[in-house]
Amino acid sequence: MQGPQSCRVLLLFITCLWITSCSSTSVNPSTPLQISEPLAVVQTTPQTSSEQVPPPPITQAATPPQQVTCASTRLNDAPIVTIGSILPLSSPGALLAGFSMQTALNIAVTDINKQGGIHGVPIRLITYDSAGIPERGAQFAERLILLDCAVGIVGLYHNDVALAVMDVAHRYNVPVIIAGASSDAITSRGYPEVFRLAPTDSMLAQMPAQWLTDVGDYNSDGQINAAIIADNTNSASSIIEATHNHLIETTISTELLRIDLPSTDFSSVIARLVAQEHLPDAIFIYVKGKPALLLQKELLAAGIGPQSSSLIVQNKVGLNSAEFWADIPDGTNTIVARHGPWHSTLTTRGQEFVIKYDQYMGRWPEAYAFASYDALVLLANAISEAPSLSGSDLINALERFDDEVTSGRVIFASTSHTTESATQPPLLWHQWQESQILYLQYTYPNQPADAMPVIWPVRYRPLKGDTAAAPTEP
Repeated sequence: MQGPQSCRVLLLFITCLWITSCSSTSVNPSTPLQISEPLAVVQTTPQTSSEQVPPPPITQAATPPQQVTCASTRLNDAPIVTIGSILPLSSPGALLAGFSMQTALNIAVTDINKQGGIHGVPIRLITYDSAGIPERGAQFAERLILLDCAVGIVGLYHNDVALAVMDVAHRYNVPVIIAGASSDAITSRGYPEVFRLAPTDSMLAQMPAQWLTDVGDYNSDGQINAAIIADNTNSASSIIEATHNHLIETTISTELLRIDLPSTDFSSVIARLVAQEHLPDAIFIYVKGKPALLLQKELLAAGIGPQSSSLIVQNKVGLNSAEFWADIPDGTNTIVARHGPWHSTLTTRGQEFVIKYDQYMGRWPEAYAFASYDALVLLANAISEAPSLSGSDLINALERFDDEVTSGRVIFASTSHTTESATQPPLLWHQWQESQILYLQYTYPNQPADAMPVIWPVRYRPLKGDTAAAPTEP
C-alpha cells in the first residue's frame, strides 16, 4: 500500500478529465442553476463480477427529470431502494476528495448488494456533483428527494454545501449522514435529520490541548509551553485559531507564528523560538506540503526538537515515510497527527475495506473515505431496521444504531432517546464522538509509517507502550 501504480494514476486522471468535460461550465453562485441534466454517478444493481472490488465509478449525464411519485413507503413494496450522495467531483470543488468518497460509497453499495441487498431489495446510489457550490448542493438535494426518490443522503465534503443540503433535508424530513464536513454549526442546529461521522472543528481543535495536558511539563522547566507554526494560506485557518485558543484556555502558554509560502528560509520563525525564555514542550506544524518538512529540518539543525526536549508534531505530510526520512534523517521521535483509522486501530470490517480501497485507489483510505463507507452502512442498517421508509422511522433507527463499522463502534450519545442530550453541548447532537483523531510516533530511524505506534489517545496505544508523556525509545 505504498502508492498508486502508474496505471491507476492514469485511469484516475483520465476519469477526472472526462468528468470535467461532461459537467457544465463554471457556475456563478448568484445565477439560478439549470439542473435538467446534472452530472450524476449512478451505481444500480448488485455486481455480478467475481472481482473483489467494484469497477471505477460510472459517470454519465443524467436523463432529464421526469415527475416521479415516490409511492413506496415500505421496503417490501420497493423494487429498489435509492440512496443519494452529493460530492465535489469537478472544479472548483475538491474533486480528489470527491473521488475518494465516491469510491468508498461504491464499495459499500457493492458489499451490501453482494450480500443480497436489504432483505432482498438491492440499493442504488445516485451521486450529484456539487462542485463545492452550496446552491448546487441544495438544488441537487431537492432533486434527489423529489425526483429520484432517495430515502436518505450521504457524503458531503464542504461545510457550506452540507449546511445548504441539510436545510433542504430538514424541510422534507429526509435523513442526512455527513462524512466529511466538520463545521460546528452543522450539528449545532439540532436538526433531527442530520447525523455526522466526521469530527467537528471543535473536536479537531481541542485535541492538541488535551494531549499536551496529558504530556505535562515535558522539558521540566516548570511550565507547559506550546508553539503553533502555520502558513498564511492554510485553508484550516479557523481550526488553527481555535487550536490556539483551546491551548490558552487550558492554561498552556502558546505562541502562534505565521509564515508566508512559498518559502524555504524559516530563520525568522526559528529566531523567535530561540529568543523565548522557555522552549516549547511541543511545536505543532500546520504548514502544507514539502515546506513542513523543510521547516522541521531547520528546527532540528537549530537544536530545537526532541534533543532539547521539544516534541515536534507534524501534519499528514509526515505519513509519507520515504519522503520524511529522506528529508529528515534525524527525525526519530517525531509525532504525526492522523485523522482516521490507522493500521493498528482497524476493525475487522475496516481491514476488509482497506484491501478493497487499495486495489482501486492504491493508497490508504482518507478519514472521509472511511466515513463515507460507514455512512452508507448506517443508512442501509436503518432501512433494514425501520418499520417503513419514512424519514421519521429512518431517523429513529439511526438514533438507535450501535455497531462496529470500519472506523470503530458507532453510537450517537446525544439523541431524542438519550438523557445525555440535556447536558451535552448542542454541537454533539447526532454527532459521533469517537472519531479517530490520532497521534502516531516514529520510534526508530527509517521506520515505515505503517509501523508507527499510536501514542494518543491512550485507548489505541499498544498494550506494552510507554506513557503518553514521553516518546517511545527504539
